Amino acid sequence: MKIQLVALFLAIALHSAQSRIFDKCSLTHELAAQGIPRANIPNWVCIAQYESNFNTAEVGPPNPDGSRDWGIFHINDRYWCKPADGRPSANSCRVPCRSLYTDDITAAVKCARQIIRTQGFTAWNTWNTNCGRGANVPKIDDCY
Repeated sequence: MKIQLVALFLAIALHSAQSRIFDKCSLTHELAAQGIPRANIPNWVCIAQYESNFNTAEVGPPNPDGSRDWGIFHINDRYWCKPADGRPSANSCRVPCRSLYTDDITAAVKCARQIIRTQGFTAWNTWNTNCGRGANVPKIDDCY
């Protein structure tokens, strides 16, 4: 287990050189370029802000069940992506977790779309507590 944790942290450290930290408007433009409807972009931006502070290389600490949350949208490896350390996963997005924490957010957007199709934005606890009902959803009009 110790060796797996060391390998995971080493991989994260090496990978962080390829990370990108967006701001509200740069993420807005990237999401629009990837076909996210403008009306939904504020929800995506809110999730990214509260989950990862817009950092593509963010990996959350272990959850109580041992799973981790990856990338700008903190996509959980118990259900959505395949962790490199061999822990069991449903891998519903059919992607390795490492593809979710790179400067290219294409895989993260594709997987997040699948999550939203199946569970909606409420799949993210942060959306429920910070973004739901429009409470802290950022305005994006100033990005255009």
